Amino acid sequence: MSDSDSDGIGNDPPRLMLHLVDHLRDPVMEVLNYIFDDQMPEEDTESVSDADVEAVESVDDESNAEAEEQPAPVETDDEPEEVPIVERPTTSHQAQQLQQQHQPLTEEVVNLSTPSPPKKRKRLSPAASHETGTPVAKAPSNDDDEDDGMTCPICLESWEMSGDHRLVSLKCGHLFGESCIRRWLTESQRQSAVKVCPQCKTKAANRDIRCLYAKRLRAIDRTEEHGMRRDLEAERRRSQSLTTELATVKMALSMTANKLNALQLDYDRLRQVVRSGGGGRGAFADDIDSGGSLKQLNQLASHRLYMEKNFEITREPGCRVLLYSAAHSTLIASQKSAQNLFPGYGVRFIDPPSFKPLHFLHTSAQLVRDIGFSESQHLLTVASREARLKTFDIRTRLCSSVFSANDKQVWSCALDRNEREHFLYAGDLRGGVYVFDVRFPETILSEFQADDNFSPVINIASVPAGKVFSNGGFLVCQLSVVKFYEYANDTAVATRLNVDGPFLSMQYDAVQDTVLFSSRSNAQYPQSRFILGQLDKIDGVPVFKVKTTIFGSPATPFMTRPTQLGVEDNTLVVGYLQDNKQLMMYDVRREERIQTMPVNEVIYDICPVNTSTGTYLAALTDNKCRIYKVNSSRN
Repeated sequence: MSDSDSDGIGNDPPRLMLHLVDHLRDPVMEVLNYIFDDQMPEEDTESVSDADVEAVESVDDESNAEAEEQPAPVETDDEPEEVPIVERPTTSHQAQQLQQQHQPLTEEVVNLSTPSPPKKRKRLSPAASHETGTPVAKAPSNDDDEDDGMTCPICLESWEMSGDHRLVSLKCGHLFGESCIRRWLTESQRQSAVKVCPQCKTKAANRDIRCLYAKRLRAIDRTEEHGMRRDLEAERRRSQSLTTELATVKMALSMTANKLNALQLDYDRLRQVVRSGGGGRGAFADDIDSGGSLKQLNQLASHRLYMEKNFEITREPGCRVLLYSAAHSTLIASQKSAQNLFPGYGVRFIDPPSFKPLHFLHTSAQLVRDIGFSESQHLLTVASREARLKTFDIRTRLCSSVFSANDKQVWSCALDRNEREHFLYAGDLRGGVYVFDVRFPETILSEFQADDNFSPVINIASVPAGKVFSNGGFLVCQLSVVKFYEYANDTAVATRLNVDGPFLSMQYDAVQDTVLFSSRSNAQYPQSRFILGQLDKIDGVPVFKVKTTIFGSPATPFMTRPTQLGVEDNTLVVGYLQDNKQLMMYDVRREERIQTMPVNEVIYDICPVNTSTGTYLAALTDNKCRIYKVNSSRN
């Protein structure tokens, strides 16, 4: 270029640009040809046409259109004047830089024909990734239960058995991946200042996170099954209640029929007396057929109580239970320990002939609630509101065994007799009954938990086998209900008896085969009751046949125990009337109260004592024992 041309071109910029383009066209074309010749096959390079270039340009204009199945190679060299290159390629290094600048442009144009990249898939478990080799997403399943319990509810990904995303749970029971729940708790505290479970919103903390070890977790919904089981159990109880009610009605009908027959006999007898012009006691007494019962009542002996002795057992109040063992000729009374070295409660042995207090046996730290004797095993058992039951050897006065009732307070106890002399019964605070074998104190043979009534068991009595119950059983008296457990094939079947509570005590007399209940006053019965009767069976269902009901005082603030005393061919019921502070004796055959005696202290328990010198009644107060002699008119 001459100086004149340079000066003319320099003064005209458009001419300068055209001049530069003319000088750079050949080098640029060589570079582009070099690039495409190096990347594309020779046959494709030779077959490039203007139509292909126009197709590429149309693809550039339509950015979202799909490419053809086999896209043709594309050249990018358009008209030289459309290439905005102004540098002067003076060296080969500059050509290489220009090649590197145009290389991405070519790749971008070619990638337009490829489909869009796939979406992010869920992370598979390590076992699935190892088998397939590639992270392939699991096909969706129509059954929602397949994924329920298998994925983290926060990230919706499968949890693992180790690592950061291992299976953990909170104290509320919901399951998560460890990393997810820790991150959730941190974020929850940052936003609301309270860490909560993401599902139930229960307060949680990092220390509540517990690691779980389960290869596969699946929860089975058995709500419907459990509901049906509850309905079935309710129907069973209803059926049993209706069966018991039917047996009770049949028993009442039988008693009413017997009373009607007796009234009919009395009516016939009185009509015969009136027709004969009699009416005197002599003619009535001479009537063998109709007046035999009257003669029998007149021939009955009458009984009276006389104070024999009153002695102090201890200075500390706390005496509650009194029990007599004829086989060991021993009277036992519970009391509070008078020794500061051994605080608590125990039992005092009393000699029946002389009624002198003997040695003291410490049994427990709590108040004694019940005592039981085993005459054949020489054992004494004590229940005292503790979570265990103790048995003592009467001969050595040492603790022989300790029985646990599932950490529940024991309120009552009893020992069986005859073929089940090794059986020990215990009743707890919640209405449960436990059967032990004294030879194996660590094992519970049977356990009966309350279904509908959870009041404490206040008394248990074993019933020996007899004519009515061939296998025997045991009575359980709670504060509200009474149940009889009849043995059938070494299994005890419970039946609720037809006796109305609430109850204060229960006493079973094995000699007379009678049961005496003491009931509190309530809205239905304004006076306390002493209910004497026998166990019977109607249509195979155990029922309680009431023999007599004795009404007592309207107020019953204390839990007292009456007693029944069998004398000759009669039965006497002795109880304490709390409002009048009197000791009452009732004649069952005569159906009348025959004696009352004033007592200035509350009598908690009464126990008959049969000795060689006569029959006595021992009455236990808060810290004393009263001895009454039972005198008969025949003696």
